[in-house]
Amino acid sequence: MSASSRLPAALLALSALAACATTGQTAATDPSGLTATPPRSVDRQARQRIAREDMLSQMAFWAGEYQTFPNDLEAAQRFSEALRKGGRVERAVQISGEAIARFPDDQQLLTTYGLAQISAGNPQASLRPLAMVAASQSDNWRVRSALGVALDQLGRFPEARRAYQEALALEPDDPHILVNMGVSHILAGEPQEAETILRQASTIANAPPEARQNLAVAIALQGRFDEAEQIARVDLPPAQAAANVAYLRGLLSDPRRWDELGGRRG
Repeated sequence: MSASSRLPAALLALSALAACATTGQTAATDPSGLTATPPRSVDRQARQRIAREDMLSQMAFWAGEYQTFPNDLEAAQRFSEALRKGGRVERAVQISGEAIARFPDDQQLLTTYGLAQISAGNPQASLRPLAMVAASQSDNWRVRSALGVALDQLGRFPEARRAYQEALALEPDDPHILVNMGVSHILAGEPQEAETILRQASTIANAPPEARQNLAVAIALQGRFDEAEQIARVDLPPAQAAANVAYLRGLLSDPRRWDELGGRRG
């Protein structure tokens, strides 16, 4: 089990994974001569409308599109993305991986595949596709932030921080990037550094709830449990906030459990 799965209070489904990087879709040709251009019978308006529906509806819609148009690049990419956001991460990896065999150079598909691998707990498999997109898209901050998430999962914290710094250079003060960087410090056992960054993220107008929840974790890991619980209650029911803080209190009281998380003291 990963460190992130042992920290429920931290909501360590990192913010970069909340939204797929948006890139222009390119027409590609596979070895059999099939092209990425969908058949003329595709209902473009329906594909645009479905984006406003709930995730379950989106998964069902794109499953139907993929079944009807199995060689359609957009159907494969959007189906995989809906599966990942809906929690069907292994299936998301499968669908996007099969599509990459036909469209190996499509940037959005590579990004979708990389994010699916991160969500599935396979960060090593995500590095190459995400790095390829980052190398070809110098202004894509989302992919750089996602690379940082993968590197954090691998315990390569200094490299992850460099990826986040590159993302912040492109999108200064973005709260999602800052949350990811703060969580990186939590995972490395550096809650004081995490607190500084997560406080900054929490003050930004469009900060996600993960900013406050991870700030509560960083504060609790420094022994300030009452303060942490107050922050956690902004987004969580009181009982859940109390349970999360109690869990973190238990980590600090048992060095063996802290070591299992990969944390470092001192």
